[in-house]
Amino acid sequence: MTGWYLLAIPIGGLGAVARVLSTRVGERHLPGGAATATALINVVGAGLVGVVAALAGDIALLVIGGGLLGGFTTFSTWMVEIDVLHRAGRWQNALLLIVLPTIAGAATYASTSAIF
Repeated sequence: MTGWYLLAIPIGGLGAVARVLSTRVGERHLPGGAATATALINVVGAGLVGVVAALAGDIALLVIGGGLLGGFTTFSTWMVEIDVLHRAGRWQNALLLIVLPTIAGAATYASTSAIF
């Protein structure tokens, strides 16, 4: 099992690189910039984890779900972006950024894990 953990680590790095690149694209092309991109990344990641959870075994869930998609999605960046909005006096945007991705992520995970 240790070998699988060692594989999940560099795979997580690839997920993190994909997140950074996706965030940069979102900064330029999405209303709300990086905050919107992070929210979308987390919702997409939740859906993909649902697919992996439904179709694959524990090892694949560890490597792909925990490694690749764990690196792709990010809780800490999401919280920093919410804090930045709140400190800038944009508490309504901060609240939306908490509520909408949480509901969308849970719904996406539930639907993809049920479909597959």
